[in-house]
Amino acid sequence: MKKILKIIIVIAVLAAIAFGVKSYFFNGDATSQAGALISTKVATDTIRTTISATGSLEPVDQVEVGTQVSGDIAKINADFNSKVKKGQVIAELDKSKLQSTLKQASISYKSAENDLNYKQSTYNRIKKLAESKSASAVELEQAEYNLNAAKLSVEQRKNEVAQARLNLSYATIKSPIDGVVLKRAVDVGQTVAASMSTPTLFIIAKDLVQMKVMASVDEADIGQVKKGQRVTFTVDAFQGDTFHGTVQEVRLNPTTTSNVVTYTVVITAENPEQKLLPGMTATCTIVTQEITDAVTIPVKALKFTPAEGTPMMDPKDMPRPERPKTAEASDNMPPPPPGMGMGGATPQKGAKKKHKKPRLEGDHVWININGKAAPRRVKIGLSDGVNVQILKGLSVGDSVVTSQETISAKSSRKSDAASPFMPQRPGKKRK
Repeated sequence: MKKILKIIIVIAVLAAIAFGVKSYFFNGDATSQAGALISTKVATDTIRTTISATGSLEPVDQVEVGTQVSGDIAKINADFNSKVKKGQVIAELDKSKLQSTLKQASISYKSAENDLNYKQSTYNRIKKLAESKSASAVELEQAEYNLNAAKLSVEQRKNEVAQARLNLSYATIKSPIDGVVLKRAVDVGQTVAASMSTPTLFIIAKDLVQMKVMASVDEADIGQVKKGQRVTFTVDAFQGDTFHGTVQEVRLNPTTTSNVVTYTVVITAENPEQKLLPGMTATCTIVTQEITDAVTIPVKALKFTPAEGTPMMDPKDMPRPERPKTAEASDNMPPPPPGMGMGGATPQKGAKKKHKKPRLEGDHVWININGKAAPRRVKIGLSDGVNVQILKGLSVGDSVVTSQETISAKSSRKSDAASPFMPQRPGKKRK
């Protein structure tokens, strides 16, 4: 009997402890109540879509200056960053060998002319003898042949003189354009050989006031890029400055690197202060679409859903938008759901009206009317990920709900049968 009594006491104690723990930790359920609506006004703003790309800066026009003859560099008249004019002598090759070649060609030319004079007099003499039957026809033909050969020899020697003179002129390197020397690739005394290809001596940029960005655009974005679009870009050297440019050309030739296909987009930019230098890396933002003075709202307003218990505006009390003049029905308001007037059940007298949240299809937002939420169907346009253009359904100044406060409340239930075995909560007075 005592064992049974002990067992009953232990069970009672355990039950009391369990009841106390439950009352201590779970007394008062944490409930989420609908808080105040957080709204923003519909306003007008500029909305745009952009794509990003990177590229390197280059002069709009640059020329590689070389030489068509071989020789040693005898003189250099321009250096890095030198400003040069068109026709200005910027370098000279050693001309001694070329002058010798010209002199030899001139001697050969004079010799050929002397031979031509001799052959001409011989032909004239034999021709007179042939007329008097003193020379045969064969002799006359031979003299004529020798005369023609001498004439051709003179022309050949004359062309050799012209070529030697031209080669001598090539020894004087002149700037083909007005510009700035970006690179000097030779030094005095260096030998340049033009046998296989023209060696590069200088690189001259036409004008650094105009620059271009050779941007690489991913194949997924190239379809949005068009000539004439506005571009903004930055460079690491001037992180606080934003430079502006225009899409000049979209090149069709693709570049494939590690299975990534990109296309080159040429962007021209003004450089009046000459801050932009060739070779700088530019981070570009190409504006593909842009709308100014667009009616916009935050994108998160389209994703907002009122919490349970949110005060809802009765459709009968909502301001009706003006009916359009055409026969088309206005789509600013969805049809009222059952229980919200217009065919719904009539609430009993003195009973509190409870409006159910309507089910909406398509794009819609919730507007704030005197602290109550009301649905509004909208037609959206361009979005930049933060704001979205509203084509129909809202007006500037309307209050659109973007979020809602959440109130966490803990309701405590008092129990008259508190267990005497459990300690009271801190700060709670015993009765």
